[in-house]
Amino acid sequence: MIHWKPIGEHVEPNWLKLGTALAPVLFWRPKKGATLGYIRDGELFDAKWVYVCDSTKVSDFSTVNGPDDSVIDLDAHRAEA
Repeated sequence: MIHWKPIGEHVEPNWLKLGTALAPVLFWRPKKGATLGYIRDGELFDAKWVYVCDSTKVSDFSTVNGPDDSVIDLDAHRAEA
């Protein structure tokens, strides 16, 4: 399940301090749908740093979490049931 947050809660990282090695964030554009990317200086770029749109056209965002110990293998889970 994706946990969306209002775009007003998004805090742009300190790009000079962190560089660009951060995982992309999932952004929701009401007229275009979801895209993975980054907001930098008020502009939305996709995960390859190609310009997408003005960030004012984004309504919500969600961080993307990598797999961890809470990931369930559906085939194994169904076999147990």
